[in-house]
Amino acid sequence: MALGISSRPGPDSQDPITGKLIGPPSTQVSYGPNRTVDSNYYSFAYTRLQEQDWAEVFIHARKKHVDAAVGWMGYWFQSVGVRNYDAAWAPGLAYVALDTDFGDADLKPNIAVTAGAFWPSFGYFEKYDTYTLGRFRQLGAQLKLTLPLSPDLTVTPVVGFGTGRDGTFNPNAPAFYGATTAVDLLAYANVKVSYAKFADVGVHVNTEWTADPNLAKGAMPDPKSYAAVQAAHLSVLGAEANLRAPYLGHLWISPSFISVRNGWALNSAGTEVMHSLSGMGIATNYMAWTNNPDNSTGSGSMINFGFLYENTLSGVQGRAPGSVPEVTLSIFGLLADASLNLPTGSDVKPAGSVDLQTSIKQFKYGADVTLQYLTWLAFMLRYDSVNYDLDHPGYVFLSVTPRVIVSSHFLSSERIYLQYSRYKYGDNIKLAGQWPWVAPLVAGSDVLQAGPYSGMTPDVNVVKLQADVAF
Repeated sequence: MALGISSRPGPDSQDPITGKLIGPPSTQVSYGPNRTVDSNYYSFAYTRLQEQDWAEVFIHARKKHVDAAVGWMGYWFQSVGVRNYDAAWAPGLAYVALDTDFGDADLKPNIAVTAGAFWPSFGYFEKYDTYTLGRFRQLGAQLKLTLPLSPDLTVTPVVGFGTGRDGTFNPNAPAFYGATTAVDLLAYANVKVSYAKFADVGVHVNTEWTADPNLAKGAMPDPKSYAAVQAAHLSVLGAEANLRAPYLGHLWISPSFISVRNGWALNSAGTEVMHSLSGMGIATNYMAWTNNPDNSTGSGSMINFGFLYENTLSGVQGRAPGSVPEVTLSIFGLLADASLNLPTGSDVKPAGSVDLQTSIKQFKYGADVTLQYLTWLAFMLRYDSVNYDLDHPGYVFLSVTPRVIVSSHFLSSERIYLQYSRYKYGDNIKLAGQWPWVAPLVAGSDVLQAGPYSGMTPDVNVVKLQADVAF
């Protein structure tokens, strides 16, 4: 439950000439995500402070060396919200995994094959709930080798290939009217080297492309040539490392490089990376794509860097974990430096500038400290800063969030918490209509300017109650 609280004039007091609201302000309580900027999971502004409702349920049939699974998932609980077909509530994963040990040595290597619909992931950034390297929503197969070279040293290579389907279901349209289904192709490889509990380092590469002529149909740019579709790709090259040391804590770092061309042609949601789904997501979030190929083709490159450092009071003191009171500190951040490959004649420019905006640098960071006062009671304080455009002022917001947490360990990590977030916004962070939207980074990207609260500052007070469990 997320509630945005603000004092504003009523929407029925709009001046017919200027369009501004001129009535006396009064307290308004709104659905939190409507008037905040960090609740959209597929936006760089997402902080994970304002998670929305979701559920995932998996059923496994397991024996030694065999795992068959079906998973149901969905969001926006329908009994307390709008029925939304995109929210799924249907089987989202179904796969079979087979593995076997081989060899005669004491340290036996293992080979595992997984096939079906599953979501392998690399470079997961828990604080922002995104991926610096990629998560793949695929129908396909994966081969994984686990090679123990010594009791402390293990090498784990993974390769996979699959497809993501680009298709839309419209329950109000006649059967198959205007429908087209096509596939993107996905391939990835990852090699991780682990040393005991102290370190692991992985290198990673993946790419998404298509050769399906059905993707040359539909509502994208005219003319939408098959040659342009064939040239489309989304590729990621990167690494991640975890370092753990007694007393010093845990450090995670993950750099990555993304190359995208004609990102509009890849819309299957096959690759999830940097708060974006597929090439279309990268093109929209970072490459100034607005359904106008004269201004942008959704092409360019990105350099990204994520980091997280965390430590505990017991760790610093050399005590065994699990005792209370306990203090946990986390410091984290994510950089996205995008270079736009704009077509000749493009008019993508920052507001008030005559120069093309050929790059967009974005950076967010934060820190939190949690006091586990009792086994069932904890207090957290978190600070976040998000800068949408380091080269132009005003596209920034800050938040401070205290949280009270009640928890148990009956299953594994169930908790209920109440939090309050106080926001401060830069001059260019404005609402558009009734949706969470930031004033445009580049000319032509503002497509939602409507509604009585358009142009106003988002809510500065948000109260949230959340319950979650994982087991």
